Amino acid sequence: MTFTEFEEIVDKMVAGSKTLDAAYNLKIDLFEMLNDHHCVVDKLWSHILTEPGEDWLWWYMYEKNGISGAPRKDMTANDEDGTEICEDLKGLYDYLVKYNHFKINNNEI
Repeated sequence: MTFTEFEEIVDKMVAGSKTLDAAYNLKIDLFEMLNDHHCVVDKLWSHILTEPGEDWLWWYMYEKNGISGAPRKDMTANDEDGTEICEDLKGLYDYLVKYNHFKINNNEI
């Protein structure tokens, strides 16, 4: 998976989350209705990423708040050498590639 493809997918996840939040702010609760959609997305990621890779994706999206489109700067993660990883989406992608967390390569997609 190229970074451009990865970024497009994550951008769509961010856009969907923002739409869901906007509806919720208007007192329209779509979370239950979209539960199956979220299960599909989770399942697809499990076929694309290794388990540790998934953990890093979900950490970035929900702990670091990448799902908002504005990841928290105060939330950091470091590799075993103390180097910050997952600082931004590109950093997350580079980490996933470096440690072979993509189960499939570009030729298999």
